[in-house]
Amino acid sequence: MILSAMIKALSGRKRWLKVKRRYKVDREGVYVIMMPDADREFNECALRRIDDFLNYRKGNSAVILTTDEWTANNARRFSEHVIAVEWISERDYKHFFDYFYYQGFSERFIMMSLRGWHGERLSLAETVNGITKEDMACLGLYIIRNWENSGLSNG
Repeated sequence: MILSAMIKALSGRKRWLKVKRRYKVDREGVYVIMMPDADREFNECALRRIDDFLNYRKGNSAVILTTDEWTANNARRFSEHVIAVEWISERDYKHFFDYFYYQGFSERFIMMSLRGWHGERLSLAETVNGITKEDMACLGLYIIRNWENSGLSNG
């Protein structure tokens, strides 16, 4: 079982290095945002706030990796700073997940998901005092510290 996870993590590392080289991730201010959820509302909130995220993190552009067809087809219309959108398989997503789990490999890799990493616990907050999916995306996953939204001030 451990060997299997390590092999998957190595596959995720290989895929990461290709993405990193192709888009010059560490040298050009590029962020890679993984969006594996099929939750259209959540993905739309995250895509609408890419420019806020890049501004806050002093990034120049974003590459979207997604397993979701709607996100793959619509991501570029939300920001001119989205330089590429790549559809990836569920298997590749899991390999990225395993690699990140064992080796937090880059500050420039953001997991925008309510089903993996910190998102699983974060999704429980949706019903608390008016917290919205946009709040979860901006505060919980993009970690934009100066984010202000009415949902948080209601409780």
